[in-house]
Amino acid sequence: MSMRYEIENLISNINVASVICKPILVNSKNIAKMISAFSNTNGGGYIIFGAELDSEKINILGLSREFYVDSIIDKAINLLETKTEIEYEFMNINNNNILAIKVSKSKEIILFQNNKYIIENNEITKCKGEIILDKTKVFIVHGHDNLAKEETARFIEKLGFEAIVLHEQASGGDTIIEKIERYSNVGFGIVLYTPCDLGKNKDGVELKKRARQNVIFEHGYLIGKIGRKNVCALVKDEIEKPNDIAGVVYIDMDTSGSWKSKLILEMKNSGYNIDANLLYK
Repeated sequence: MSMRYEIENLISNINVASVICKPILVNSKNIAKMISAFSNTNGGGYIIFGAELDSEKINILGLSREFYVDSIIDKAINLLETKTEIEYEFMNINNNNILAIKVSKSKEIILFQNNKYIIENNEITKCKGEIILDKTKVFIVHGHDNLAKEETARFIEKLGFEAIVLHEQASGGDTIIEKIERYSNVGFGIVLYTPCDLGKNKDGVELKKRARQNVIFEHGYLIGKIGRKNVCALVKDEIEKPNDIAGVVYIDMDTSGSWKSKLILEMKNSGYNIDANLLYK
């Protein structure tokens, strides 16, 4: 069934619960919110620009000109934290141009700016207080120790999860914090405390091994973003750690590998479904 046929059928046999109409084309940010809402709504739905909806029918008004549709839609999709399935077409109906977007119901929650939206009574509704964390991905924050980073990332992947290595993700001009915002529904974070720096207090004499300052900052930021129970620090060697953050979990990254079972326990407590037998494959 062609997109055009579906829209013509929708206009003549309206199901008002499945369509949002706008007389003009809105910006990519608002389009992204609409797509997110329909993706989270049973049955999905349609978005039509160049039309208006009353209680009985869809009135075609037309758009004044043809826009750079591909660019606008691509930008909207890139604003979503998880990609979703859509179809769209710029078409002429009754001598009026419209842009129609068909959004399918997603198998997973599609967040927009870390919020879940749905369609209720033909309006976009924000689900208040509901935070959906993705328990298939794991953040990894690290310093200059690439060996520790690679060992941790490969271990996470061996367990069947996607390792989001933040410094690898920091591209396109985005900072690490902006990357955390983009992946803000990731359910667990691992922070690698490795002896990359030396430091002391102003009255001290002995220089002590420390993690990079950005690692400590990002550790605190992650705790604030996804919750203390969803963040764990792996500590390599004798290293000075922040001692004024109550309840923060530190696991020694020992050479025997026992840190792996301890990390699995923390991830399970966070809600991850882990088959420990994968450790022995």
